Amino acid sequence: MTRTRNPNHAIAATVAAVALLAFAGTWSFEEVPLGLPGLGAVEFPRLICLVLLGLAGLLAMVQAEPYSAEDVPPIGRGAWAIFGACALFLPVMELVGIFGAIPLFLIVAGRLWGDTDMKPLVLSALGLTLGIWLVFVGIFKLKLPSGLLGAALGF
Repeated sequence: MTRTRNPNHAIAATVAAVALLAFAGTWSFEEVPLGLPGLGAVEFPRLICLVLLGLAGLLAMVQAEPYSAEDVPPIGRGAWAIFGACALFLPVMELVGIFGAIPLFLIVAGRLWGDTDMKPLVLSALGLTLGIWLVFVGIFKLKLPSGLLGAALGF
C-alpha cells in the first residue's frame, strides 16, 4: 500500500486559483451607480471570491486522513464534462447573457447527470431563471449581463 501526500494542498491551490481568476474577472464588470443599497454587482462576487480564498487557506492548513492510491477513484468522464460545462458558462454568458446562460447550463448539467426527461429540466431551468430575474432585476433593480446578443437586441 503506497501512501500519497496530503491532497488538501492541491485542492486548496486549485480553489484559490479559481477564486483569484474570478476576482480578476470582476475588474471588467460595469460599475453600479452610487446610492444603491447593499452590495452591488461588483462587490458581491468579490466578497464571494475572498471568502473562497480564505476557505482555501484554511483547507491548506488541515491535514487530510491518510489514504492509499487505491482508495481514490479515478475522475470519470461525467465529472470532466461537468467541469467543462462550468468552464464554458462565462464565455456563453458573454454571448447570450446571464438569462440565456443559466437555463442552458442547468439543462446541460441535468442531462450530464443522467436526467433524460427534458420537460422537468426545461421547466425547472426556466423557473429558476425567472426566480433569479425577479429577485435581482425585479426587486434589487440590478442590471445583469445581457451579452452580445442582448446588446444587439437592445437589452
